[in-house]
Amino acid sequence: MRLIRFLLPLVALGWWPFSSQAQFQPLPKLSINRRADGAYMDSLAQLAKRQYHALSKMPHTVQHDTLRFQALYYLGGLYKWWYSRRDSTLHFSNELINQARQSRNIYFIVNGKLLQEEYYRNGALNTPQALRLNFEMLSLLPKTNLYDGLRYRINMNLGDLYSITKDYTNALHYLDQAHQLLLHGLPNVGANGITALRGAIEQHIGAVYKQQDNFVESEKHYVAAEKLLGDYASESSRAFVYDDLGELYLKYKRYEQALHYAKKAEAIWDHIKTPAESHSWGTLACVYAGLGQDEQAVHYAQQVLGLPQPNKFIREQAYMALYQVAEHQKDWKNLALHYKKYIVVRDSIAESQHSLELVSIEKQAEYDRLALQSQQQQQLQAQRLLTLQKQAELDRVRASAEADAFARKTRLSEQQRLLDNERAKTLLNRQQTAQRFQQQAFEQQALKQENRFQQNFILFSTSSSLLLLGVLILLLFLVRLRKRKAEADLRLAEERKEVDARIIHTQEAERRRLAADLHDDLGGTLATLRRRLDDIRLHLHEPEAAQAFDALQPLIQKSSDDLRRIAHNLMPPEFSRIGLLHTIRQLVQSQPAQPTRFSFITSGPEQKLPLETELNAYRIVSELLQNISKHAQANQAAVQLLYYDDRLTITVEDDGLGSQSASSEYGHTGIGLKNTNLRAEYIGATLWRDVSEAGTLVVLNIPYSTSVYAPRITQSAPPD
Repeated sequence: MRLIRFLLPLVALGWWPFSSQAQFQPLPKLSINRRADGAYMDSLAQLAKRQYHALSKMPHTVQHDTLRFQALYYLGGLYKWWYSRRDSTLHFSNELINQARQSRNIYFIVNGKLLQEEYYRNGALNTPQALRLNFEMLSLLPKTNLYDGLRYRINMNLGDLYSITKDYTNALHYLDQAHQLLLHGLPNVGANGITALRGAIEQHIGAVYKQQDNFVESEKHYVAAEKLLGDYASESSRAFVYDDLGELYLKYKRYEQALHYAKKAEAIWDHIKTPAESHSWGTLACVYAGLGQDEQAVHYAQQVLGLPQPNKFIREQAYMALYQVAEHQKDWKNLALHYKKYIVVRDSIAESQHSLELVSIEKQAEYDRLALQSQQQQQLQAQRLLTLQKQAELDRVRASAEADAFARKTRLSEQQRLLDNERAKTLLNRQQTAQRFQQQAFEQQALKQENRFQQNFILFSTSSSLLLLGVLILLLFLVRLRKRKAEADLRLAEERKEVDARIIHTQEAERRRLAADLHDDLGGTLATLRRRLDDIRLHLHEPEAAQAFDALQPLIQKSSDDLRRIAHNLMPPEFSRIGLLHTIRQLVQSQPAQPTRFSFITSGPEQKLPLETELNAYRIVSELLQNISKHAQANQAAVQLLYYDDRLTITVEDDGLGSQSASSEYGHTGIGLKNTNLRAEYIGATLWRDVSEAGTLVVLNIPYSTSVYAPRITQSAPPD
């Protein structure tokens, strides 16, 4: 049991060598910048729920339980970022904690409590509950560096909570504890990840010094955070640092520097479509009011007040900017109105801060009371120990007196014992004589039984040897049969690979032949026909006939364009030179704008794959785009090329019919689907589909180490 409890965190961290994750596709990584897209978030939630329900029906093993816990944690984290449905975080975190407790999995118990802590800290603004949860988690973690990643997160949470309650000493203490953990390294976190986490600590320390009105230290740490987060953090993380720097410089009326950072933050928030998370509008309103640019100040203040639920801090900035503008314009009526609203919001913020300070004081008093109780218990235990020592000494003296009395009594009865011993010896000699006679009779009987046992043993050994020999012969025969079957299966797999390779090569050769024939033969014929029609047109004098010939010119031109497009799609020109990324971008951009609008997205540095692998990946994407155009009836579709460290992931997603078109080729039947599956298997990639009422998502994962079965295809593009 102790071994299992020790290995559970290793499984949860992905170190278990025999994990059954091969049975389930890993859940897609959440793109924080798309959390405002309801359809995107719903598709991820449905995918995770299906995997969780499938795992719930499987036997309870370490691997299955770990995968189920990961699905619940994924759902809790997903709803944590889905602001309109944030309350669902509590449901999934409670479910995760209850199931992890049944399996005694400390790692996922703490992760479930971390989800709850963030909900109470940022969602419900319940600071006491968040503090209690963090201290509970610290007491649960074993003394091993496997859990240092969780300790880092808990110390960061405590730093934030104590800075909210203005307990700056404790805030800096826990932030320093988090920094010390980074110096020793965290499990499964690389150098870039450590750099990004250091940037987050610098940002939090800057916020603590800002609350203490220490401009020099606050600016130093904020600038250090900006440098550390510049290359390794997400856009939203950088935007939060820009927001903090803008507010810092605004606080000390350094308007030009505040304007610089607030504009940088605004550019990022506008890009990722979550302006409600940014303080930049409130900062910009106050900066423009301070610079005397009243029109810009009013514009940003109205944007803040137009948000569905702006927080108190940026509303305070908006009303401050408005009453400053009214003061510049000597509009005393609006000045009084906005100043009154500003005072109401400011007092509300101050009241909230006083409440938090009171909670902190009450919490400290509770800690002092617990410490006093612990000290009193220690003193009481010391007194009890002294009493026990005195009682033990008294018992020792009493036992010594009783031993002396017993010795005296023993000496008085010694003669009686000697007489009893003589009598006992005589009786013993008699018993020993009778026992010798009984022993001799028993030995004779035992000798007869031993002879019978040896005969039975010889018979049994002979029978067992013959049976064992038969079993060994049968096992050897079965091993030989299995070996022959394995060899037959291997030959069948190799023949299948060869057939697949010949099919792929035949298709590519036929595509090249068709592209060349269309371009050379039919293209030349259309060009000759166009020149002949131009010659005939010169000899026509009747207006009606001339108009009829002129009407043929666009049709011939369209036929030539269509012919060129078809030939290029059959075999893209210069594919080996420009590569997969640019070829797919050209393919997506060449799609008609109606009825489906296609978009192309790429992420990560481009990695070159073998030519045949890239060509087959292009064919798969081309087939999927044709299916969307023909069958999906979609309004929008997107193609993404995501270059990771170990693989290339290509996703094709649309909002079309999806599961409503299950009987068509775009559903789950047809030659096109079989062809894409054949090509994916041929290049060693994995291809899976998720079809729902919201549309269809197709994901192609190509490992960089993949290799195809057949030789490389020599690329030959048709002449342009």
